[in-house]
Amino acid sequence: AAGAREAADVAVGAKVVGAGETEEQAGVIFLEGGRFLMGLVPADEADPTISPMDAEGPAREVEVAAFGLGAFEVSNRRFARFVESTGFVTESETFGWSFGVEAFISAEVNASITSQVANAPWWLPVNGADWRHPNGPDTSIDDIMDHPVTQVSLRDAESFCSWSRPDGRLPMEASVSAPALGEPCRSSTQVEWEFAARGGKHQRRFPWGQSRLTGKRRDTHRMNVWQSELDAELQEDGPVRNLYGYGERSLDLVKEFYGARNTGLDGHPGTAPVDAYGPQNGFGFYNMVGNVWEWTSTQWEVKDPRAPPVDANTMVKKGGSFLCNPATCNRFRSSARMMFTADSAASNVGFRCAYSGRRADR
Repeated sequence: AAGAREAADVAVGAKVVGAGETEEQAGVIFLEGGRFLMGLVPADEADPTISPMDAEGPAREVEVAAFGLGAFEVSNRRFARFVESTGFVTESETFGWSFGVEAFISAEVNASITSQVANAPWWLPVNGADWRHPNGPDTSIDDIMDHPVTQVSLRDAESFCSWSRPDGRLPMEASVSAPALGEPCRSSTQVEWEFAARGGKHQRRFPWGQSRLTGKRRDTHRMNVWQSELDAELQEDGPVRNLYGYGERSLDLVKEFYGARNTGLDGHPGTAPVDAYGPQNGFGFYNMVGNVWEWTSTQWEVKDPRAPPVDANTMVKKGGSFLCNPATCNRFRSSARMMFTADSAASNVGFRCAYSGRRADR
């Protein structure tokens, strides 16, 4: 244990800094940065399933400095190595509970739950839910070690990234001048994240292009999202309508939607391995959209006057998750974003690390 601590140069309980992973283990892809159009794309501007309060638009040109980003979401296996090396304890473990989706919670655990999230009653507070037990104390990650780690807060993610590489972090906000090489590892900002997700393509909905399904027959899945047995029924009369648009009936309809069977047509009813579906774009990034939401280090700003005020520690998450579907959460697109408080965690939120500057040998 002492050797691992010395090798990683960690400070448990303080800022975790070191080189717990090699560049290859971290899967770093270095990008030169540049200018690009960020935000809502023309193909989505008239889509009624996209909430204007998400403030994806308008499209605007931004500049991002050179940076590196992990090709993959951080897996349970990598996070377990971090915990073993440092003794790190996540916030969910400290709190003793976290949020889970009812469809994945056992009947025994569900029977002991007496409350629910008021504006999302399919989400439940689950005692004993944490990164090792993502859907409750009777669940395990033993068979999903190569799936993304979940039930991690912003602090948890930043701590892993600082341990991963000397210059590791979560993605930062756009900057004309890059941070100096050697600054702590971090999570990406929403600007860096979106630059990487777009893969050099101009105003496309997804990292690979415009269509959700690809291939000659438009039947090839490129990401992990929710496919409900109710999908066909919702599409009978044409384009899907957002179930949140039915007034007082909305929450009941969404809860019924998530209570229906997930057909798993994309191969994964829950999370998928971090290398599932192959690279989503020419840069070589996997699962930028779908699978799990990813933390960024960008603070959420209220832009829509109709939107309620938010806590100061509310952050932007990107990418959507396996729970997303056009009828409930059309946020599995490159420009999509959603708010999440920094000390929160959930069974569909993970992260990938960003790394400052350019590759040292360039």
